[in-house]
Amino acid sequence: MDGATAPAWRRRVWTAVSLVIVIAVVEYVVLPKLTSARESLDRVAHLNPAWMIAGVLLEASCLVSYSLFTRALLGPGQTRFSWILRTDVTGYGVSHVIPGGAATATALRFRLLQAGGARPSNITATITAEAIGSYAALLLIAWLTSIPALFLRDATSAYLIMFLIGLAAVAAGVRAIRQRSALERFAARTLRASLHRLPRRTRPWITSVALRLRDLLADHEVRKAFFVWATLNWLLDAAVLWMFLAAYGEPINPIPLLLTYCAANLAAVVPLTPGGIAVVEGIAISSLLGFGVDGQAAVLAVLSWRLVQFWGPVPVAGLCYLSLQAQSATAHAKQD
Repeated sequence: MDGATAPAWRRRVWTAVSLVIVIAVVEYVVLPKLTSARESLDRVAHLNPAWMIAGVLLEASCLVSYSLFTRALLGPGQTRFSWILRTDVTGYGVSHVIPGGAATATALRFRLLQAGGARPSNITATITAEAIGSYAALLLIAWLTSIPALFLRDATSAYLIMFLIGLAAVAAGVRAIRQRSALERFAARTLRASLHRLPRRTRPWITSVALRLRDLLADHEVRKAFFVWATLNWLLDAAVLWMFLAAYGEPINPIPLLLTYCAANLAAVVPLTPGGIAVVEGIAISSLLGFGVDGQAAVLAVLSWRLVQFWGPVPVAGLCYLSLQAQSATAHAKQD
C-alpha cells in the first residue's frame, strides 16, 4: 500500500468505527429513553414557558461570553464586537450541521474575522488559544467539581482518581508558569528547528503566529479572560440544563449536574459526530439516571437543552452570515 492510499484507508476505517459507536449509543442509550419520554409527553404540556425563555436567554448569554473571550484574545480596536459575535455564532451554527464541521467553521471564522479587520496572524493565534483555553476551562471546572463530589453520599473511587489527576495537572501548570522563561527558550529552539523543515514562504507567517501566541499567554488581561469568559461560557450552558431539569420537576444538586455536564462535553471532544450529537445526549442522560434523576424527566430535560443549545443557534447563524455578507457588500460599494 502506498503513502497516498494509506491515509484514505485509515479515514474510511475511522469513519466506520465512528458510525458503529454512534449507532450503538443511539440504539442502546438514546432510543429506549425516547420511548419512555413519549409515554409522558404530558410533562411538556405543563412546562412553564418562563423556564424556556430563561433558558434561551442564558444560552444567548453563553454565546456572548464566548465572543467576549474572542475579543479579548484578538486585542482591542481590531474588529467591532458585533462583527465578532455574528462571526462566532455563524461558526457555531456551521459546526453543528456540516460533517467535519469544526474545520469548516474554523476556516469560515478566519475569513469573516479577516473581512472584519483582524490581522491573519492574530486570528490564527486567537483560534488556537481558544481551542486550548476553552477546554482547559472545562477541565478546570470538572476538577474543581470533583473536590466537593468526594463528599457526596454515593461518591466512588472515580471521583478520587479525577481529583488526583487534576491536582497533578494543576501542579504541572503552576510549575510551568514559574519556569516560563525556560519553557519559552525551549519553545523557541523547537520552533527554529521546525522552521527549517517547512516551505520557505510559510516561515514568516508561522513565526508571527508563534510570537502572537507568546504575547497572548504573557498578557495578564488575556489570562484573566481565560478564567472569566471561557469558564462563564461553560457554566451558563450548564445552567440551561439545570433550568430544564427544574422545569420538568427534577432540580438537582449543582455538583452532580456539573459532573454530568463536564463528562458529556469532554466526550464530545472526540469528533465522532458534528457537535457530539447523540454522544452528548447519551452520556448526559445516562449520567443523570445514575444520579437518581427520573428517567422521563432526564430525557426531556436533556433533549430540551440540546434543542436550545445545539439546534437553536443554527437558523440564527444563517441570519448572522447573511448580515455579515450584506455589510461587507455595502462597505465595498461605498469604497468603489
